[in-house]
Amino acid sequence: MIIEMTLVRVIGRKAELPRTLAVLQDAGTMHVTEPAEERGVSPPPVSPAGARRRRHVERALADVVVAIAELGQLGATVPPAATTPSTAGRAARRAARARAATATLLARRRALLAERDALRAYAPLFTELEALFARDQPKHRFTIHLLRLRGDGPSVRRLHEALDRVLGEHDLRSRTLPGGEVALLLLAPAGRAADVERLLAEADVEAAPVPLALGGGSLLEALPRLRPRLAEVEDALDAIADQAAARAAADGPALARARADFHDELRALDALALAVQTDHAFVLEGWVPARAYPALAQRIERDLGDTVSIQPVAREAWRGREAPVVLANPSIFEPFERLTSMLPLPRYGTVDPTPFVAVFFPMLFGVIVGDVGYGILIALVAALLWWRRGPRKSLARDLALIAAAVASFTIIFGVVYGELFGDLGARVFGMRPLWLHREDAILPFLVGAISLGLVHLLLGLVVAAISRRRHPREAAGRGLTALMLALIAVALAAVVDFLPHELFTPAIVALLVAFPLLVAIEGATALLELVTTVGHVMSYARVMALGTASVMLAGVANQMVGAFGGAAVGVVLALLFHLVNFAITLFSPTIHVLRLHYVEFFGTFFSPGGRRYQPLAHWSSAPS
Repeated sequence: MIIEMTLVRVIGRKAELPRTLAVLQDAGTMHVTEPAEERGVSPPPVSPAGARRRRHVERALADVVVAIAELGQLGATVPPAATTPSTAGRAARRAARARAATATLLARRRALLAERDALRAYAPLFTELEALFARDQPKHRFTIHLLRLRGDGPSVRRLHEALDRVLGEHDLRSRTLPGGEVALLLLAPAGRAADVERLLAEADVEAAPVPLALGGGSLLEALPRLRPRLAEVEDALDAIADQAAARAAADGPALARARADFHDELRALDALALAVQTDHAFVLEGWVPARAYPALAQRIERDLGDTVSIQPVAREAWRGREAPVVLANPSIFEPFERLTSMLPLPRYGTVDPTPFVAVFFPMLFGVIVGDVGYGILIALVAALLWWRRGPRKSLARDLALIAAAVASFTIIFGVVYGELFGDLGARVFGMRPLWLHREDAILPFLVGAISLGLVHLLLGLVVAAISRRRHPREAAGRGLTALMLALIAVALAAVVDFLPHELFTPAIVALLVAFPLLVAIEGATALLELVTTVGHVMSYARVMALGTASVMLAGVANQMVGAFGGAAVGVVLALLFHLVNFAITLFSPTIHVLRLHYVEFFGTFFSPGGRRYQPLAHWSSAPS
């Protein structure tokens, strides 16, 4: 739900403005906003000193953020923030020094890692070369070439074939380097050097220089230096890690505190820019959750005394202004905010769709899948996510709760349909449907799916009519649309004798009366909107289509047992087919049910465009 907001006005002596902002930031509940334009006042322009201060804080904050990030890249953990703040100037100087030091360490580490990767890539070829020397002493009969080829396996194979044609006897060994290149070690007859050079030029193969870390020179000279240099690089990387850890321990707490303080100062400067100031007084306006206003008023009175006052602005005075939006749902609905957050926030004064999604999303999913076996598997997924959950608002925790709700409805409708991994429950356990057998009752399933869509959209239209009661024409139009949709359903039900046939004529007469009223209220587009709404109801037929496809695929999987000779082979194929069907079951119904909500259901009442509630508060590195 969207919680009620109150517009408040804080008035006080100009000298008390910095202290007032500090108190408001400590409270963390007031979303500071520009004052109403019609009052004829506006915040003063930012002074040159204020602009310089903002640039200084932003530069210092950038230094702190980069230094902390680079310490993390170096593998060091920054301790918690220090409890005692430094002066702004001292914190800025420390941040600049830390950024320069970490940048130096990081550059050195990157160079060492690149060198280590190069040495490790060439090491196998050097090892093979060393083994050749130890066994055959080929240096007397062969020339040794270290090569680099920009290509892949076929390129190496073509080079090998060309060498066979031209040289006959040779030895070519390859290793893939980082970046996709191939390093080659070629041993060719000593008297064929000119042929080798010509062939390599024609094949566009480059001679690879000996890694500079080995001192250059020839391969024979570089060979004994490879392993010692690798050890030196590893030692240097360990030393850099130790230096980074020491710097994190020494500067980390102060940097973490400075990061929070600089963020807080920028937020305070943003709020200061919205304050109206005269020579002797200031005015701040902002939005506060209605339930938080008494506590904020008490805090201002306690900390600032009679030098500053806070007053609520009458609702009539801010009726045309957009309040920021705060969503607050019961804990059972809260995880489903993950699904509604993919859309813009609803406007203040409209309806939060989260509770409806929390009820209808798992229910529609269950109607589609409706299988006890698949429901149990989804419950296992939910249990795994719950086991891996993090803090209260972590993604894994919310997904676990959503999956648990989905699993519950899937199992419930599985019992209603009498399905456990398709018809396996009926074959093994004698399960029988409580309502309908989906493989046979396709038409009743279709009628049930469309009826569910009708109820869903009627609910949306009724919600729209109630939520827009302050706009009588819109509310009347939504209400009439809902009435006409219900009348169409009654007329169709009477035609097929689902309802008494005597209801057909009254329903048609009521439609003929309601239609001109709807056109008079909503204009000539009313007919188009009504036809669109009816089309949206019919689109719920996808519930039947997806559900029938799922149960048919499960039945096909069960029929594989014994259909391919041995029972073991059939069981393996059936399990694989069920696994594929389960993967489809996880994703396809999710996508289509979300579409039914976002397009069809939300189209009846949802009003996007809300502003996010961003109170003046202390910055925190913890995810919100």
